[in-house]
Amino acid sequence: IRSLLELKKLIKEKKIDILHCHLGKSIFFGIMIKILFGKEIKLIVHEHGRIFKNQFWYNYILNKSQKVVNLYLANSKTTKKKLMENAGISKEKIKVLYNFVDIEKFNPNALKEYNRDIQRRKLGTEKNDFVIGFVGRLVKIKGCMDLIKAVNLLVKKNKKIKLLVAGEGSEKNELVNLTKEFNLEKNVRFLGYVEDIKGFYNCLDVVVIPSHWESFGIVGLEAQAMGVPVIASNVEGLNEIIRDKETGMLFKPKDEKDLAEKIKLVCKNIELRKKLIKNGLENVKRYTLNEYITKLNKIYKMV
Repeated sequence: IRSLLELKKLIKEKKIDILHCHLGKSIFFGIMIKILFGKEIKLIVHEHGRIFKNQFWYNYILNKSQKVVNLYLANSKTTKKKLMENAGISKEKIKVLYNFVDIEKFNPNALKEYNRDIQRRKLGTEKNDFVIGFVGRLVKIKGCMDLIKAVNLLVKKNKKIKLLVAGEGSEKNELVNLTKEFNLEKNVRFLGYVEDIKGFYNCLDVVVIPSHWESFGIVGLEAQAMGVPVIASNVEGLNEIIRDKETGMLFKPKDEKDLAEKIKLVCKNIELRKKLIKNGLENVKRYTLNEYITKLNKIYKMV
């Protein structure tokens, strides 16, 4: 109650017209403020991916809030679809607003501050290795196990294949054990949380996103902005921002053999790699902060 009263006071003092709410707790408070105190205020609920979990109470709250919510924002067309399917949100009340990449931070020029060979040695790889990168939570839906299985297939014919895993999660021990089972300790390195993510991207020849589902896939755009080719699973959310054989490569979800083939293709075909880098840098221009702010301001005026 105290928090609600403080929010009410802040809204009145600052003459706030729009409440733009992200994530569960924020959404709950936004709905309560509108019901109890602020019938004139405009309420926007921004969905980033929880809707994919198809949780009964979350879906129920979103569905029943339609009378007080002026607009739902989805971070992709796929998320919009899930809002309609799982929570029964009216199509007319949803707008798509893609996430953005900070191209001031993520761009090829940012790599000039790094010595690639030194950076690679720091992370346990060598100049002539073909280095694959994974960035994300180590949980089942992120598909890192599929990637390790694909690396196992590749290493049998190419010992220079290396995988760097950036991230933590509940599946980490299982992934480490699988690596030991395959005798891949020299080829797979678990780095934990990586603070210098630009330095990490600088070491890579390709980024792989093997997710079983994604609402958007910001890692793919960060990699493209840094001039790193992307291979991703052909799932909604990822295939929305990556065009197969144009801005990246897509593979069959949960299929380590198909993934291994796509990695091998990018590894061997230098011209393809150059094409993916060039098109990726062009693709990411659609997801800049300026684009995001321009579209968001139009949405605010519309509401």
